[in-house]
Amino acid sequence: MEQLEFKMPLMLLLLVPWAAMLFWFLFRRIYDREAAVAVSSERVFRARGSLRARTYRFLPALRFIALFLLIISLSRPGKGIHYSSVKNLGVDIIISMDVSLSMLAEDFQPKNRLAVSKQVIEDFVGRRANDRVGMVVFAGEAYLQCPLTIEHGMIRDIVKEVDFESVHVDGTAIGDAIALATARMMESKAKSRVILLVTDGVNNRGSIDPETAARAAAEMGIRIYTVGIGKKGEPVPYPTGFMGITRNVIMDMDEDTLKKIAGITGGKYYNATSAGVLWQNIKDIDRLEKSQVELKQYHEFYDRFQWFLAAAAALFFLEILLRSVVYRKVP
Repeated sequence: MEQLEFKMPLMLLLLVPWAAMLFWFLFRRIYDREAAVAVSSERVFRARGSLRARTYRFLPALRFIALFLLIISLSRPGKGIHYSSVKNLGVDIIISMDVSLSMLAEDFQPKNRLAVSKQVIEDFVGRRANDRVGMVVFAGEAYLQCPLTIEHGMIRDIVKEVDFESVHVDGTAIGDAIALATARMMESKAKSRVILLVTDGVNNRGSIDPETAARAAAEMGIRIYTVGIGKKGEPVPYPTGFMGITRNVIMDMDEDTLKKIAGITGGKYYNATSAGVLWQNIKDIDRLEKSQVELKQYHEFYDRFQWFLAAAAALFFLEILLRSVVYRKVP
């Protein structure tokens, strides 16, 4: 950030006697105007004066302006530029979000599970200002939506666009989602690495068992926080594919597996049965995974007093020239 600064601001105190001199000069000009020589009538002076005579009275202004600029130059004005360098010792986080059709359940009235999850995750990303965040979506298969990045605006835009069409194979491949997120963290050198897994179902698809994937993550030092979203036994308006007709299907949640995943990696399991509880759970994870940031500030100063000094010298010599040539007095 650039701003005007004075390297020797105490020199600006010289403006006080300068202002006193200016005041005294103006006071004498206004109130001390008695003639030095007595004359019989002032008609003698009413003749039209020349341009030189009319402008002579402004000549002292050059000296006052020159003194003012000289004082400013003594205070060393310049442009100060501040730089901030942030070294992130924080957290790399990959959010794995379930987008299977069971997330259509509307036990989070008036929104379904997916809509509430997206809203809460957007807020969570906004709170992780100094962390890299990535995103994986999964249903019957797992896909990387965004690699680890500090561009949180891009992550939030991606979260908004995620829907049930993001993965074309229905089901819940929790193991594949963990394995994909873990693979994307293999080259991460962050002090702390975290997978935030949000799901409402039972692992029923994919080629990798959730506990096996969790052990692989644990060996890499990655913690997994699992969030089981929704109430058990909640009917899901499952589309039949015929003229928009839906049928209610009871979908269960495998809380035991989610707890084991979290336990294996040193994370925690949370159950969110409402939007408020989900938000509290996310804030709890936010508190547990704090970032450490080293902030270094730099300051550069560029002198600009030369301009004021040059202007003061120019006005000073201009006054001398005018007094010697243009406004020359005859003894």
